[in-house]
Amino acid sequence: MKLFSLFNRKVFDIKPGLERIQNALKETGNPHKRYPSVLISGTNGKGSTAAFLESLFRKHGFKTGLFTSPHLIEESERWQINRENMPDLQLEEYIKQLKPVIQKYNLSYFEASALIAFRYFADEKVDIAVLEVGLGGRWDATNVVYPEVSIITNVSLDHTHILGKTTYEIAREKIGIARKDRPLVIGTQQTELISQAVINGIKEIYHYPIGFHYRIKNGSMDYFFKELELKNLKPSLSGRRQFSNCASALTGFLLFCERNGIEAKMQLITEAVSSTYLPGRMEKISENPLIIVDGAHNEEAVIQTIKELKQLYPDKKLITVFSSMKDKNWKRNLSIVCHPSQKVIVTSIPVSRSIKREDLTDISNVFYAENPNEALKVAKSMSDSRSLILITGSLYLVGEVLKIAGRKNGRNTADR
Repeated sequence: MKLFSLFNRKVFDIKPGLERIQNALKETGNPHKRYPSVLISGTNGKGSTAAFLESLFRKHGFKTGLFTSPHLIEESERWQINRENMPDLQLEEYIKQLKPVIQKYNLSYFEASALIAFRYFADEKVDIAVLEVGLGGRWDATNVVYPEVSIITNVSLDHTHILGKTTYEIAREKIGIARKDRPLVIGTQQTELISQAVINGIKEIYHYPIGFHYRIKNGSMDYFFKELELKNLKPSLSGRRQFSNCASALTGFLLFCERNGIEAKMQLITEAVSSTYLPGRMEKISENPLIIVDGAHNEEAVIQTIKELKQLYPDKKLITVFSSMKDKNWKRNLSIVCHPSQKVIVTSIPVSRSIKREDLTDISNVFYAENPNEALKVAKSMSDSRSLILITGSLYLVGEVLKIAGRKNGRNTADR
């Protein structure tokens, strides 16, 4: 049994408010209070930041719990202990045990996922839980914890129908994960986030480039925090944006260590940063033809992806396979990838919110393929030795392509 099977077509229902998850947690013994947590929000980069942070903790001997979303291939990717997916049989047992509570309080799919995460991490006696916010922050189900450190990567326009029409409104939602007496790390110098943090009375604010900063040089970075200097760190995840995500995670980790009297070891930090993995983000899945998958799903992320590909592969001609959810600003995202691409193939994902053929009636100069498998075949037929095939627009599309590539879960053989 999979958790989403309980929800039929209501998997993507979003119901703001913490009362339901709080009642469910209370009935199950408040498992989220049995271990310390770090909470991560942001429009883009929170998954990468969570991955870097988990790696830092694990390399220092912590037993880690990692809760992320969405999953790419297997639902069990959402709940990990020491970077291992929850076993399927164990997930089935949790669903069986918690189903009455899930139904009693009419939890959403994400709330039920969070409930399972909190219980799983408590049962496994983790030393630390790294929690990625699902949406926004203030009313997200993960925000029931009292985090040791909160991290917000950045803010841009996404989910505007829920979070607000401006970046200031969205920033207010994201700042909701911060606590007045706990450190807050902001991975940018955006005034929207910093001003909201000040307004909300957060006493410890560490934002780039004041609270911490880094300098990029030849594929590595020098990192600076208080009196600490770390030279030549080489994040394993591709793209310049990962320097920011890595620096934010490292700042959060060092603050946690500082608060809890833990010695951070430079060699272990170097190893953690250089061995972090996260499937589906600027990930090369084939050399011949060259295929890169990236789950960029909003304007800022898509712009960054195109920019980084131009830097990494300046001589390649771009062929793009694109899909998206209808509730995204997908026409804008599609226009961004169309400009540098020689060919664009739009496809549909087997998800109810996916764009379909009929949504493209006013869009020209793109091909349409019924499904990702067909889209990938068309892209390969158009490619030659000078081509780069980009799969982007949605993590759900990336997941479908990884399945086609033979992945049985979100990991690859290099992940260990």
